[in-house]
Amino acid sequence: MTDEIAPPAVPISRTTRRRVVSYVITLGLLQTLSTFTIDIYLPAFPQIASGFGVSAPSIQFTFTGAMIGMVAGQIIAGPISDGIGRKLPMLIATCVHVAASLLCAMAPSVPALIAGRMVQGAASAATGALALAMVRDLYRGLAMMRMLASMALISGLAIAIGPLLGSTLLSITDWRGVFGALAGYGLVLGLGVLLVVGETLPRHRRQTGGLRIRARAFRTMIIDQQYLGYVLVSAFAWMGMYSYLAASSFLFQRVYRLTEQQYGLAFGSHALAMFAGTQSAARLAHRITPRRLIMVSTTGLALAATALMVVGISGSRSLLVILVPLWAFTFFIGINTPCAQTLALARQGHAAGSAASFLNASRQALGALATPITGLIGVTSAIPVAAVMLVGQLLAVLVLWLVARPQRDVSIEPA
Repeated sequence: MTDEIAPPAVPISRTTRRRVVSYVITLGLLQTLSTFTIDIYLPAFPQIASGFGVSAPSIQFTFTGAMIGMVAGQIIAGPISDGIGRKLPMLIATCVHVAASLLCAMAPSVPALIAGRMVQGAASAATGALALAMVRDLYRGLAMMRMLASMALISGLAIAIGPLLGSTLLSITDWRGVFGALAGYGLVLGLGVLLVVGETLPRHRRQTGGLRIRARAFRTMIIDQQYLGYVLVSAFAWMGMYSYLAASSFLFQRVYRLTEQQYGLAFGSHALAMFAGTQSAARLAHRITPRRLIMVSTTGLALAATALMVVGISGSRSLLVILVPLWAFTFFIGINTPCAQTLALARQGHAAGSAASFLNASRQALGALATPITGLIGVTSAIPVAAVMLVGQLLAVLVLWLVARPQRDVSIEPA
């Protein structure tokens, strides 16, 4: 596709099926870049730790470094794209990701690996935020939610197969080869951006006036109580998810004694539960409003985290017993995420790049704060993971009812 300008807020009924499918696939794949950047190397944690001769918490800081980079990358890319368009920043981000992945593959030390991961995280998250902004450029209301859920078919599959793919790669190469594979994947996505993705933000809708105008727009966005509330609900929900991601390889491989391949399958089962939740949200949105869905899913997340804490306190070493609350948690986060995205972005169509960046960056910022905690405590049971997850979900419930107040929100436009 050429760099043609896509019309703003095009309803799905006025868009050709072929074009919709191409955008779903391409934007969905672009969102998988940050997913693979996080997930695919998780099974290699023990190998990286032994290779450098360091402790497990030291390697978890490579995860935290990527999270910090993700926050910075999105905060930079989103506002820039509001001024110059989406496609050029997307191309730059994919190129930077390729270079950073190669640096990680050649890292001579843990600090060098952490530095490479920060750059890699920044570039991968920028592509995800820009893809989200593109959806907001093109759609609104329930049509936007359906598009986000359709993209989640692809990004959800990436979550499911990430660790399993990483385990498979580790059977034929070492952890450096995993980062080499990420570089190749980034290169393929860069070509996809060049050949398929059109510019979605026409010149007349771009923000002009320099940093002062953008700072004013950002301030207006932050003081929107309901937008901020939905952002924080999603951030606290994912705070728990990221703490689980960072600790999952040690929890399953060292506490529950799973092999790398078994761990990949266990992790993939949770990703499939998230996938089921996302698609359930899209189907239920025709009968139940996103406002009600976010209320139900936030409550479900808190109950699932509570159940996981009970499992940890009980000391059970049954794999099935710990998998069930994690299945419930990932199912509800699958419902919660597209609802929070839709409700938040519906209020900020005039600055979709900044709004999408702040939405995603908030998740990664809290994730960066939460992920070292479980490593510093020590993953000897499910209790440290469950504790961080439970705190995040209780905060999400409080923010939902005291700040977002979805029962008063009338921002969603008809599809």
